[in-house]
Amino acid sequence: MRLAYYDILLAAEQITVNEASVKLLQKELDDQQQRYDAGTVPHFNVLRARVSVANARPALIRAQNNYRIAKNNLANLLGYNLPRDIWENIPLNLTDSLDAEPFQINLPEALEQALDQRPELVALRKTEALQKLNITDASSGYKPNLSLFAGYNWLNRQFDDTGTTPALNQYLDGWNAGAMVTWNIFDGLLTHGKVLQAKSLYEKSRTAVDEEVRTIELEVRTAFSDFLEAQEVLESQKTVLEEAEESLREANARADAGTGTQLDVLDAENQLTQARSTQVQALHDYDAARARFERAIGAGIVPAKS
Repeated sequence: MRLAYYDILLAAEQITVNEASVKLLQKELDDQQQRYDAGTVPHFNVLRARVSVANARPALIRAQNNYRIAKNNLANLLGYNLPRDIWENIPLNLTDSLDAEPFQINLPEALEQALDQRPELVALRKTEALQKLNITDASSGYKPNLSLFAGYNWLNRQFDDTGTTPALNQYLDGWNAGAMVTWNIFDGLLTHGKVLQAKSLYEKSRTAVDEEVRTIELEVRTAFSDFLEAQEVLESQKTVLEEAEESLREANARADAGTGTQLDVLDAENQLTQARSTQVQALHDYDAARARFERAIGAGIVPAKS
C-alpha cells in the first residue's frame, strides 16, 4: 500500500520535472527563433532547438500516464469502486511529497524484532508447540488408564425373598463408588506408531520454524542492504542539482557573450533535467526501501497474545 502511495508521489514529481524541462527547452527555442529573425544565428539552431522540445515531450506524456496508472493502482488496493464515467484522470490529489526523513537502523535489534513480530513465524512456533504436546498425548498409550466412578442408585423390588410375591412398593437405594485400572500390555504396536508419527510431525514443524527464521533474516538483511544503497545514492545527489543549475547559467552566459555554443546550452539543459529526475527517483527509492525494511522487521504489527 505504501509503495503504491509513493509511486503516485514519484509520478507527480516526474510530471513537474518534465514540465520544467519542456518549458526550459521551449524558452531556448523562442530565443533561437528571435535570434534567427534578427539574423544573428543560422536556421540550424532553430531546428535543433525545435527537435529538443519535441524529444522532451514524450517523457512528459509518459509521466502523466504513469500518474494516472499509479492512482488507479492505489484506488484498487484501497478497494474503491470507481465511477465508470471517469475515463481518464481519477480526482485523487495527494498533499504529501517525497522526503528524505532520517531513519536510523540497528541491524541486530531489527533482526530480533523481526523474529519476534513476524506473524508467519509466530504461527509456525505455535504449531511446533502443539506438535510437541501431541507426542505426550501419543505416549500416554504406554501407561495404565485409571477410571474412577461414583453415583447414587435407586431401584424398586419386584419380588420378595421367595421370588413369588410381588413387592412393587419396596425399593433399594444407596451410594456406590469404585475405581478401575486398565493397562493395554500389547496393542499391536499401535501406540508405538502414533508416537513415531507425532515425533515426525514435530521434527517437521521444527524444520519449518528454522527455515522461516533463515528466510526472514535474509529478507531483513536484503532490505537493509537496499536501504543503504538508496541512502548512499540520495546522499550523492545533494550537490548535483545545484551544480547542474550553475552549469546551465554558465552555458547561457557564454552563449550570450559569444564564447559558447547552442549545443552547450542544450547539453546543460539536458543535464539539469537528468539531475532533477535522478534526485526524484532517489527520493522515491529511499522512501520505498524504508517501507520495505519496516515491513521486513514487522514494524507496526501488534504481536498476538499467547
